[in-house]
Amino acid sequence: MTGAGRFQGTRVVVTGAGGFIGGAVCAALVAERASVAGLDVSVGAAERVAGVGAEPFVADVSDRGAVAVALDGAEIVVHAAAHVHEWGSMEEFVRVNVAGTAAMLDAAREAGVDRFVQISSVVVYGYDHAGEQDEDVFRRAYGIPYIDTKSASDRLAARRGAVVIRPGDVYGPRSIPWIVRPLELARRGALAVPSPGDGVMLPVYIDDLVEAVLLGADAGLPGRAYAAWEGTPVAFADDLARIAEIAGGAAPRTLPRPILEAAGAATELVARLRGRTPAFTSRAPAFVDRRGTVSTERIRTELGWEPQVGLAEGLRRSAEWARAEGLA
Repeated sequence: MTGAGRFQGTRVVVTGAGGFIGGAVCAALVAERASVAGLDVSVGAAERVAGVGAEPFVADVSDRGAVAVALDGAEIVVHAAAHVHEWGSMEEFVRVNVAGTAAMLDAAREAGVDRFVQISSVVVYGYDHAGEQDEDVFRRAYGIPYIDTKSASDRLAARRGAVVIRPGDVYGPRSIPWIVRPLELARRGALAVPSPGDGVMLPVYIDDLVEAVLLGADAGLPGRAYAAWEGTPVAFADDLARIAEIAGGAAPRTLPRPILEAAGAATELVARLRGRTPAFTSRAPAFVDRRGTVSTERIRTELGWEPQVGLAEGLRRSAEWARAEGLA
Protein backbone atom coordinates (compact mmCIF):
# COMPACT_ATOMS: atom_id res chain seq x y z
CA MET A 1 0.00 0.00 0.00
CA THR A 2 1.15 3.53 -0.66
CA GLY A 3 0.20 6.98 0.55
CA ALA A 4 -0.31 6.09 4.24
CA GLY A 5 -2.15 8.89 6.01
CA ARG A 6 -3.92 10.37 2.97
CA PHE A 7 -7.29 9.79 4.72
CA GLN A 8 -6.12 10.91 8.14
CA GLY A 9 -9.05 12.23 10.16
CA THR A 10 -11.57 11.48 7.39
CA ARG A 11 -14.80 9.80 8.45
CA VAL A 12 -15.37 6.82 6.11
CA VAL A 13 -18.28 4.38 6.19
CA VAL A 14 -17.64 0.94 4.67
CA THR A 15 -20.61 -1.34 4.02
CA GLY A 16 -20.20 -5.10 3.91
CA ALA A 17 -17.42 -4.53 6.45
CA GLY A 18 -17.51 -8.12 7.70
CA GLY A 19 -16.83 -9.53 4.25
CA PHE A 20 -13.64 -10.34 2.38
CA ILE A 21 -13.36 -7.07 0.43
CA GLY A 22 -15.12 -4.77 2.91
CA GLY A 23 -12.99 -6.03 5.79
CA ALA A 24 -9.77 -5.49 3.85
CA VAL A 25 -10.87 -1.95 2.93
CA CYS A 26 -11.64 -1.21 6.59
CA ALA A 27 -8.21 -2.42 7.70
CA ALA A 28 -6.45 -0.32 5.05
CA LEU A 29 -8.39 2.82 5.94
CA VAL A 30 -7.61 2.36 9.63
CA ALA A 31 -3.93 2.08 8.65
CA GLU A 32 -4.41 5.35 6.76
CA ARG A 33 -5.58 6.92 10.05
CA ALA A 34 -9.15 7.41 8.87
CA SER A 35 -12.08 7.26 11.28
CA VAL A 36 -13.82 4.13 9.97
CA ALA A 37 -17.37 2.94 10.57
CA GLY A 38 -17.84 -0.66 9.43
CA LEU A 39 -21.45 -1.48 8.59
CA ASP A 40 -22.64 -5.07 8.16
CA VAL A 41 -25.98 -6.86 8.40
CA SER A 42 -24.46 -9.69 10.43
CA VAL A 43 -24.25 -9.37 14.20
CA GLY A 44 -21.38 -11.84 14.09
CA ALA A 45 -19.36 -9.47 11.89
CA ALA A 46 -19.12 -6.81 14.60
CA GLU A 47 -16.22 -8.54 16.34
CA ARG A 48 -14.26 -8.85 13.09
CA VAL A 49 -14.90 -5.20 12.26
CA ALA A 50 -13.78 -4.06 15.70
CA GLY A 51 -10.76 -6.32 15.40
CA VAL A 52 -9.29 -4.23 12.57
CA GLY A 53 -9.89 -1.00 14.47
CA ALA A 54 -13.14 0.16 12.88
CA GLU A 55 -16.34 1.09 14.69
CA PRO A 56 -18.95 -1.63 14.05
CA PHE A 57 -22.55 -0.90 13.09
CA VAL A 58 -25.15 -3.63 12.52
CA ALA A 59 -27.64 -2.63 9.84
CA ASP A 60 -29.20 -3.81 6.59
CA VAL A 61 -28.16 -1.52 3.72
CA SER A 62 -31.74 -1.46 2.43
CA ASP A 63 -32.89 0.14 5.73
CA ARG A 64 -32.22 3.87 5.28
CA GLY A 65 -33.15 4.67 8.85
CA ALA A 66 -30.70 2.15 10.26
CA VAL A 67 -27.76 3.22 8.09
CA ALA A 68 -28.33 6.91 8.83
CA VAL A 69 -26.79 6.49 12.28
CA ALA A 70 -23.53 5.19 10.83
CA LEU A 71 -23.49 7.93 8.17
CA ASP A 72 -23.60 10.78 10.68
CA GLY A 73 -20.56 12.95 9.95
CA ALA A 74 -19.32 10.72 7.11
CA GLU A 75 -17.35 12.25 4.25
CA ILE A 76 -16.82 9.09 2.17
CA VAL A 77 -18.87 5.92 1.69
CA VAL A 78 -17.35 2.74 0.28
CA HIS A 79 -20.25 0.47 -0.63
CA ALA A 80 -18.97 -3.11 -0.68
CA ALA A 81 -22.10 -4.84 0.65
CA ALA A 82 -23.75 -7.21 -1.82
CA HIS A 83 -25.62 -10.48 -2.05
CA VAL A 84 -22.82 -12.55 -3.60
CA HIS A 85 -24.10 -16.04 -4.34
CA GLU A 86 -24.65 -18.33 -7.31
CA TRP A 87 -28.02 -19.41 -5.92
CA GLY A 88 -31.07 -17.76 -4.36
CA SER A 89 -34.15 -15.87 -5.50
CA MET A 90 -34.03 -12.86 -7.77
CA GLU A 91 -36.12 -10.97 -5.18
CA GLU A 92 -33.38 -11.20 -2.57
CA PHE A 93 -30.68 -10.17 -5.04
CA VAL A 94 -32.76 -7.14 -6.06
CA ARG A 95 -33.49 -6.21 -2.45
CA VAL A 96 -29.83 -6.17 -1.43
CA ASN A 97 -27.89 -5.33 -4.58
CA VAL A 98 -30.22 -2.83 -6.23
CA ALA A 99 -32.57 -1.50 -3.54
CA GLY A 100 -29.73 -1.58 -1.01
CA THR A 101 -27.51 0.50 -3.29
CA ALA A 102 -30.34 2.98 -3.90
CA ALA A 103 -30.96 3.27 -0.16
CA MET A 104 -27.29 3.87 0.55
CA LEU A 105 -27.07 6.51 -2.19
CA ASP A 106 -30.14 8.28 -0.79
CA ALA A 107 -28.87 8.13 2.78
CA ALA A 108 -25.43 9.37 1.73
CA ARG A 109 -26.94 12.33 -0.10
CA GLU A 110 -29.09 13.24 2.90
CA ALA A 111 -26.05 12.99 5.18
CA GLY A 112 -24.01 15.31 2.96
CA VAL A 113 -21.42 12.68 2.05
CA ASP A 114 -18.81 14.10 -0.33
CA ARG A 115 -17.82 10.93 -2.19
CA PHE A 116 -19.46 7.55 -2.79
CA VAL A 117 -17.41 4.61 -4.05
CA GLN A 118 -19.35 1.65 -5.45
CA ILE A 119 -17.63 -1.74 -5.51
CA SER A 120 -18.98 -3.34 -8.67
CA SER A 121 -17.48 -6.21 -10.70
CA VAL A 122 -16.22 -7.13 -14.14
CA VAL A 123 -19.28 -9.39 -14.39
CA VAL A 124 -21.01 -6.32 -15.89
CA TYR A 125 -19.06 -6.99 -19.09
CA GLY A 126 -20.60 -10.41 -19.50
CA TYR A 127 -18.82 -13.66 -20.30
CA ASP A 128 -19.46 -14.35 -23.97
CA HIS A 129 -17.38 -11.75 -25.82
CA ALA A 130 -13.83 -12.55 -26.90
CA GLY A 131 -11.02 -10.02 -27.09
CA GLU A 132 -10.39 -6.96 -24.94
CA GLN A 133 -13.50 -4.92 -24.17
CA ASP A 134 -13.70 -1.19 -23.64
CA GLU A 135 -14.31 -0.08 -20.05
CA ASP A 136 -17.60 1.62 -20.96
CA VAL A 137 -19.16 -1.42 -22.64
CA PHE A 138 -22.24 -2.91 -20.98
CA ARG A 139 -23.67 -6.26 -22.00
CA ARG A 140 -27.22 -7.57 -22.10
CA ALA A 141 -28.97 -9.18 -19.15
CA TYR A 142 -27.30 -12.50 -18.52
CA GLY A 143 -30.07 -14.40 -16.77
CA ILE A 144 -28.07 -14.97 -13.58
CA PRO A 145 -29.40 -12.92 -10.62
CA TYR A 146 -26.01 -11.92 -9.21
CA ILE A 147 -24.67 -10.73 -12.57
CA ASP A 148 -27.83 -8.89 -13.57
CA THR A 149 -28.39 -7.12 -10.23
CA LYS A 150 -24.71 -6.24 -9.90
CA SER A 151 -24.93 -4.63 -13.33
CA ALA A 152 -28.09 -2.74 -12.37
CA SER A 153 -26.52 -1.39 -9.18
CA ASP A 154 -23.41 -0.38 -11.15
CA ARG A 155 -25.46 1.70 -13.57
CA LEU A 156 -27.54 3.21 -10.80
CA ALA A 157 -24.49 4.26 -8.79
CA ALA A 158 -22.72 5.76 -11.80
CA ARG A 159 -25.80 7.77 -12.77
CA ARG A 160 -25.99 9.09 -9.22
CA GLY A 161 -22.38 10.31 -9.32
CA ALA A 162 -20.56 7.47 -7.58
CA VAL A 163 -17.01 6.45 -8.39
CA VAL A 164 -17.38 2.86 -9.60
CA ILE A 165 -14.59 0.31 -9.16
CA ARG A 166 -15.04 -2.92 -11.14
CA PRO A 167 -12.73 -5.59 -9.71
CA GLY A 168 -11.69 -8.66 -11.61
CA ASP A 169 -11.72 -12.06 -9.92
CA VAL A 170 -10.56 -11.08 -6.41
CA TYR A 171 -8.47 -13.69 -4.64
CA GLY A 172 -6.18 -13.93 -1.64
CA PRO A 173 -6.36 -15.16 1.96
CA ARG A 174 -10.02 -15.53 3.08
CA SER A 175 -11.41 -15.37 -0.47
CA ILE A 176 -14.38 -17.76 -0.48
CA PRO A 177 -15.01 -18.13 -4.25
CA TRP A 178 -11.43 -18.21 -5.51
CA ILE A 179 -9.49 -19.81 -2.66
CA VAL A 180 -11.59 -21.50 0.04
CA ARG A 181 -14.20 -23.23 -2.12
CA PRO A 182 -11.71 -24.42 -4.78
CA LEU A 183 -9.54 -25.85 -2.00
CA GLU A 184 -12.52 -27.72 -0.57
CA LEU A 185 -13.57 -29.02 -3.99
CA ALA A 186 -10.02 -30.06 -4.86
CA ARG A 187 -9.72 -32.07 -1.65
CA ARG A 188 -12.87 -33.94 -2.65
CA GLY A 189 -11.70 -34.43 -6.22
CA ALA A 190 -14.64 -32.36 -7.43
CA LEU A 191 -12.93 -29.49 -9.28
CA ALA A 192 -14.14 -29.15 -12.87
CA VAL A 193 -14.27 -26.51 -15.61
CA PRO A 194 -16.20 -26.38 -18.88
CA SER A 195 -14.28 -27.94 -21.76
CA PRO A 196 -11.97 -27.19 -23.41
CA GLY A 197 -10.79 -25.49 -20.18
CA ASP A 198 -9.86 -22.13 -21.69
CA GLY A 199 -12.22 -19.89 -19.69
CA VAL A 200 -10.43 -16.62 -18.89
CA MET A 201 -9.76 -15.49 -15.32
CA LEU A 202 -9.06 -11.80 -14.66
CA PRO A 203 -7.15 -12.05 -11.37
CA VAL A 204 -6.62 -9.24 -8.88
CA TYR A 205 -5.03 -9.79 -5.50
CA ILE A 206 -6.97 -8.35 -2.58
CA ASP A 207 -4.26 -5.85 -1.56
CA ASP A 208 -4.11 -4.45 -5.10
CA LEU A 209 -7.88 -4.12 -5.23
CA VAL A 210 -7.93 -2.27 -1.91
CA GLU A 211 -5.42 0.21 -3.28
CA ALA A 212 -7.65 0.70 -6.34
CA VAL A 213 -10.58 1.44 -4.01
CA LEU A 214 -8.55 3.95 -2.00
CA LEU A 215 -7.38 5.68 -5.16
CA GLY A 216 -10.99 5.86 -6.31
CA ALA A 217 -12.03 7.35 -2.98
CA ASP A 218 -9.22 9.87 -3.18
CA ALA A 219 -9.22 10.94 -6.81
CA GLY A 220 -11.81 9.04 -8.87
CA LEU A 221 -14.16 11.07 -11.04
CA PRO A 222 -17.87 11.06 -10.11
CA GLY A 223 -19.87 8.84 -12.44
CA ARG A 224 -16.70 7.23 -13.79
CA ALA A 225 -16.11 3.47 -13.83
CA TYR A 226 -12.67 1.89 -13.45
CA ALA A 227 -11.91 -1.77 -14.18
CA ALA A 228 -9.24 -3.20 -11.86
CA TRP A 229 -7.44 -6.48 -12.50
CA GLU A 230 -3.84 -7.58 -12.89
CA GLY A 231 -3.73 -7.26 -16.66
CA THR A 232 -2.39 -10.73 -17.44
CA PRO A 233 -5.24 -13.17 -18.07
CA VAL A 234 -4.95 -16.79 -16.99
CA ALA A 235 -7.05 -19.82 -17.84
CA PHE A 236 -9.30 -20.81 -14.95
CA ALA A 237 -8.15 -24.41 -15.49
CA ASP A 238 -4.54 -23.36 -14.84
CA ASP A 239 -5.43 -21.30 -11.76
CA LEU A 240 -7.50 -24.12 -10.29
CA ALA A 241 -4.76 -26.63 -11.04
CA ARG A 242 -2.39 -24.57 -8.90
CA ILE A 243 -4.96 -24.44 -6.11
CA ALA A 244 -5.38 -28.22 -6.38
CA GLU A 245 -1.64 -28.56 -5.81
CA ILE A 246 -1.96 -26.46 -2.65
CA ALA A 247 -4.79 -28.68 -1.45
CA GLY A 248 -2.98 -31.86 -2.35
CA GLY A 249 -6.03 -32.82 -4.39
CA ALA A 250 -6.91 -33.72 -7.95
CA ALA A 251 -6.46 -31.26 -10.79
CA PRO A 252 -9.68 -29.96 -12.35
CA ARG A 253 -11.41 -32.08 -14.94
CA THR A 254 -12.79 -30.61 -18.14
CA LEU A 255 -16.36 -31.57 -18.96
CA PRO A 256 -18.96 -30.21 -21.39
CA ARG A 257 -20.72 -27.22 -19.85
CA PRO A 258 -24.24 -28.74 -20.15
CA ILE A 259 -23.07 -31.73 -18.09
CA LEU A 260 -21.63 -29.46 -15.39
CA GLU A 261 -24.82 -27.39 -15.32
CA ALA A 262 -26.93 -30.55 -14.96
CA ALA A 263 -24.69 -31.79 -12.14
CA GLY A 264 -25.04 -28.41 -10.45
CA ALA A 265 -28.81 -28.54 -10.72
CA ALA A 266 -28.84 -31.98 -9.12
CA THR A 267 -26.58 -30.75 -6.31
CA GLU A 268 -28.91 -27.80 -5.71
CA LEU A 269 -31.93 -30.12 -5.49
CA VAL A 270 -30.26 -32.39 -2.95
CA ALA A 271 -29.09 -29.42 -0.88
CA ARG A 272 -32.58 -27.90 -0.93
CA LEU A 273 -34.13 -31.14 0.28
CA ARG A 274 -31.60 -31.31 3.11
CA GLY A 275 -31.91 -27.62 3.99
CA ARG A 276 -28.27 -26.93 3.18
CA THR A 277 -26.25 -24.59 0.99
CA PRO A 278 -25.18 -26.28 -2.26
CA ALA A 279 -21.43 -26.71 -2.77
CA PHE A 280 -21.89 -26.46 -6.54
CA THR A 281 -24.73 -24.98 -8.59
CA SER A 282 -26.04 -24.93 -12.13
CA ARG A 283 -24.86 -21.33 -12.45
CA ALA A 284 -21.28 -22.00 -11.33
CA PRO A 285 -19.89 -23.05 -14.76
CA ALA A 286 -20.72 -19.63 -16.21
CA PHE A 287 -18.34 -17.94 -13.78
CA VAL A 288 -15.33 -19.95 -15.01
CA ASP A 289 -16.11 -19.76 -18.72
CA ARG A 290 -15.34 -16.14 -19.63
CA ARG A 291 -14.29 -15.55 -23.25
CA GLY A 292 -12.43 -12.22 -23.10
CA THR A 293 -10.81 -9.47 -21.05
CA VAL A 294 -11.40 -5.77 -20.31
CA SER A 295 -9.06 -2.80 -20.58
CA THR A 296 -7.49 -1.34 -17.42
CA GLU A 297 -6.00 1.69 -19.16
CA ARG A 298 -8.32 4.16 -17.41
CA ILE A 299 -7.45 3.27 -13.82
CA ARG A 300 -3.77 3.18 -14.68
CA THR A 301 -3.63 6.49 -16.51
CA GLU A 302 -6.19 8.50 -14.51
CA LEU A 303 -5.53 7.18 -11.01
CA GLY A 304 -1.98 5.86 -11.32
CA TRP A 305 -2.91 2.36 -10.16
CA GLU A 306 -0.38 -0.40 -10.77
CA PRO A 307 -0.93 -3.88 -9.31
CA GLN A 308 1.99 -5.07 -7.19
CA VAL A 309 1.15 -8.75 -6.60
CA GLY A 310 1.29 -11.19 -9.50
CA LEU A 311 -0.65 -14.45 -9.52
CA ALA A 312 2.31 -16.63 -8.50
CA GLU A 313 3.05 -14.49 -5.45
CA GLY A 314 -0.64 -14.06 -4.62
CA LEU A 315 -1.18 -17.81 -4.66
CA ARG A 316 1.95 -18.33 -2.55
CA ARG A 317 0.54 -15.99 0.10
CA SER A 318 -2.85 -17.67 -0.15
CA ALA A 319 -1.28 -21.10 0.26
CA GLU A 320 0.61 -19.95 3.34
CA TRP A 321 -2.63 -18.70 4.87
CA ALA A 322 -4.55 -21.83 3.87
CA ARG A 323 -1.99 -24.08 5.55
CA ALA A 324 -2.10 -22.00 8.71
CA GLU A 325 -5.89 -22.35 8.69
CA GLY A 326 -5.75 -26.11 8.13
CA LEU A 327 -7.34 -25.81 4.68
CA ALA A 328 -4.43 -27.37 2.80
